Amino acid sequence: MTRIVELWRAGEVPIECGLFRADGTGREAADCDSSNLTGYGLGGALDLDALLAEDPEWTTGADVFAEAELPDGAGHLCSGGGSHGSDGFFARLDADRNLVWVVHLLANEFVRIDVEWPLATFTNNRDNTLTIDLTDPEYAAP
Repeated sequence: MTRIVELWRAGEVPIECGLFRADGTGREAADCDSSNLTGYGLGGALDLDALLAEDPEWTTGADVFAEAELPDGAGHLCSGGGSHGSDGFFARLDADRNLVWVVHLLANEFVRIDVEWPLATFTNNRDNTLTIDLTDPEYAAP
């Protein structure tokens, strides 16, 4: 079991901005501290094990505020916020609700999910939105 799966099962996510996959790989998130979400994008590789080796407590709670079921058994999405109020996350789960990936940003809590397959739109508590393509290799299920 990878560290991100352990954290997820414990109700936590890394405070680091990025995309964390259940297989243990990750990518940095660009412009992750803007609540308007206009500059969001993925950057270079991110090593969660190395980050947590430096600071094992660099995590925050993961409180789920919204959920959405994906069509044709493609799994589920959820979103929410962390312990600080200024951080938010959205995640993809498989049909059995196991973590596929989670994105953590310092962009306020994500309180709504709208799905028009293959697009998913996540809305934070300031009514700013971020839309991703769930068939994009970065966000697809394995």
